Amino acid sequence: MMISGYASNYGVVCNTYIVEVGAFGELVRRGTRPPMWLNHEGPAIGEWVTISDDERGLFVTGRLWDTARAREAIDLYNEGCLTGLSLGPKGAVWKTMRRGIKVISVIDRIDEISLVGEPRDPAALIESFCVGSC
Repeated sequence: MMISGYASNYGVVCNTYIVEVGAFGELVRRGTRPPMWLNHEGPAIGEWVTISDDERGLFVTGRLWDTARAREAIDLYNEGCLTGLSLGPKGAVWKTMRRGIKVISVIDRIDEISLVGEPRDPAALIESFCVGSC
C-alpha cells in the first residue's frame, strides 16, 4: 500500500502562513523521515520512504503498514474522507508581513506528516494511493 503527494506547497496561503521556496532544503538534506500518522494522531500507520523538495514543494512517498489503523485510513480514503496530507512544522523561521501572514523561510523539524480529510494547505492533496501491486 503506497501513497504519495505534496505535504506542503511553496507560495500557497495556508490560513496565516506561506512557505517560501527552499524552506525544506536542509531538512531534506539531513534525510529526515517523520512518522506517518492519521489525522495528526499516533500511533504511526506507515513510514515515509522518500521525502524530497522541488520547485513546487515537499513531495513524499510512503508505505502503509498492515495494521488496523492503516486499514482505517484505506477505508477513509475509499469513502472520499481522506484527501490530503498535512505536516506539523516545528522550529520554523519566519518574518511576519501585513495582516499577520507569516512567510516561513526555514523549517528545521517536522514531527509528523499526516493523512487528513482537509489539509490546511489546500494544494497538499494525495496524488496516488495504491493498494495491492503498485
